[in-house]
Amino acid sequence: MTKIHSYEASGDTSGSTSEGWTATSQKSAEGLPPLGPSPFQQSFKNRSVSRWLLVCGAWVSGVILVGAITRLTESGLSMTKWKPLSPTPPRTPEEWEEEFQEYLKSVEGQQRGPNMSMEEFQFIFFWEWFHRVLARGIGVVFAGPLIYFASRGYIKQASPRFKFGLGGVFFLGGCQGAMGWYMVKSGLSKSTLLDPEAKATVSAYRLAAHLTLAFTILSTLTGMAFSLRVPTLPTAAIKSKGVGMLRRVAVGTTGLMFTTAVSGAFVAGLDAGLLYNDTFPLMGEGVIPPWEDLTYKQPLVRNIFENGSAAQLWHRLMAGATTVAIISLNVAARRTALVVTYPHIRKSLNVVNTILGGQILLGVGTLLTYVHTHVAATHQAGALTLLTSLIYFCALLFSKGRVL
Repeated sequence: MTKIHSYEASGDTSGSTSEGWTATSQKSAEGLPPLGPSPFQQSFKNRSVSRWLLVCGAWVSGVILVGAITRLTESGLSMTKWKPLSPTPPRTPEEWEEEFQEYLKSVEGQQRGPNMSMEEFQFIFFWEWFHRVLARGIGVVFAGPLIYFASRGYIKQASPRFKFGLGGVFFLGGCQGAMGWYMVKSGLSKSTLLDPEAKATVSAYRLAAHLTLAFTILSTLTGMAFSLRVPTLPTAAIKSKGVGMLRRVAVGTTGLMFTTAVSGAFVAGLDAGLLYNDTFPLMGEGVIPPWEDLTYKQPLVRNIFENGSAAQLWHRLMAGATTVAIISLNVAARRTALVVTYPHIRKSLNVVNTILGGQILLGVGTLLTYVHTHVAATHQAGALTLLTSLIYFCALLFSKGRVL
């Protein structure tokens, strides 16, 4: 999660004129009034609820990262049964042997099991078990405080949209648990594999759906949390030149970043990151893969989502489009008076730019290191951080200073 600092709403900016929410020193130069008071500072309810939502967002980020490691270490099919009410792993040698034998009955177990030691099985089992336990934990972290805040009237004055968001997160959390098991089931038997003769793996379609739900939950949590923290833009600022365009570009860029991150699920699900590693930045002998690499599946439409070469190409193109979109966001921002009058908006955009640079390097590094676990997991973390920073930037532009 991106660390977001809260600033005081008062006009006292002694010793930190560039850090405060207010910008009275620029008022006469730019013709824009200072920001309104920060709801985070005004309301104890805002502070409590926003901190809770950010903790939930951080927890979801952790679940996503552990899920990425689970995928990278090929651990996702090590648990062949869904035991939502039995979170403890095997404890005795007999229990471990029983679990191992269940694994050997699966397609992956038949492929890898004959050469796998118990220690190796315990390693992959740990990551899948840890991922499932963390995922179940978010239910407690979210539902427990939600019940408390609702009973104490903290959410009573919230807007219908905010309440709908909370209900949506609760609903999507349940769907996510079901989707997780539905995804795992796709790799447990030959009847559900896209290619029964290939290495056992989960469906790239279901993996993408699983990741889409996770990113949707994260985006909703962080968006609601930020809405309770940032101050209101004055009406004069909202109506000033270029702000409408800046808002549209910001929303579009955030949506594009979201889609780019989800496209990475197809790269992971099809092991597409292990293609064209030696020829970067080319893909084979050209900027795009050879035509035969992009069209070998029949019917041709299958190549869009089931072809590793096409998946990597789409991911590269979308990453490039996201980069161009963020450059456009900078251009749009600098055509407004906001980045001059309100330093926190400029700083937020600079954070986005910095994270983008790091994410590009991590993407290249993931390819050049043949999807090294540490590099690839950090690349996933970079996607989470970049998306969160864009959501925060949007919150600054659209905030209504909501007070609970």
